[in-house]
Amino acid sequence: MDFAVSTNTGRLPDEFKDIESFFDRWGAPTSHERWINRAAAPYPEIVKFYEAMLARAEEATIYLEQFPADDMPEPAQNLFRLLLSMCHAAIAVEVHGAQGIRHAPPVHALKIVTGFHPHG
Repeated sequence: MDFAVSTNTGRLPDEFKDIESFFDRWGAPTSHERWINRAAAPYPEIVKFYEAMLARAEEATIYLEQFPADDMPEPAQNLFRLLLSMCHAAIAVEVHGAQGIRHAPPVHALKIVTGFHPHG
């Protein structure tokens, strides 16, 4: 699959406009924020996001492979953040089958202070 490098001014590359509606909740810049956002989202919303991203994940990964991780244009960085958020959503959907962890405190006591550089 060949992708042209997008020159748009949107938040995601042109090829991924169909998932841009998820960016406001799921496009957080750091791992900790992505984790908190997932914990705050209602489970049906987590599932909707996860399923939409899973359907586009392989294509998005192929698209992102054309850029160095530390030198992506902003729309590509935003797409990468959505993929990282999909990983958080996957835990809820594939492992827990629920918004949070059963029999665990609802508030995160652990703060993630660093994540995958440069994407938090």
